[in-house]
Amino acid sequence: MKSLTKLGAIILPLALLTACANTAEMDALKASVSAAQSTADTALSAAKSAQSTADTAQRTASDAELAAMNAQKTANSAQSSVDECCAKIDRMFEKAMSK
Repeated sequence: MKSLTKLGAIILPLALLTACANTAEMDALKASVSAAQSTADTALSAAKSAQSTADTAQRTASDAELAAMNAQKTANSAQSSVDECCAKIDRMFEKAMSK
């Protein structure tokens, strides 16, 4: 019975030390998980910001493409008008030269 009491006296402090070590490890693990979560939240926020910037750039590019298409149509129309005018002047010149 005495050896059992001595054994209990040795095991109890060891069990308490182990529990304290596990608590410390758990606290360290919780801190590590919190830091990882914070880093993940920051990365997610940065990714959302980047997506927003990309969306804005896409809209700007689409607007620029539309403006370029409209400018091309205007230029084509102006070229057509110039061609018609030149043809008319050529006809007038030919008519004047033939007299």
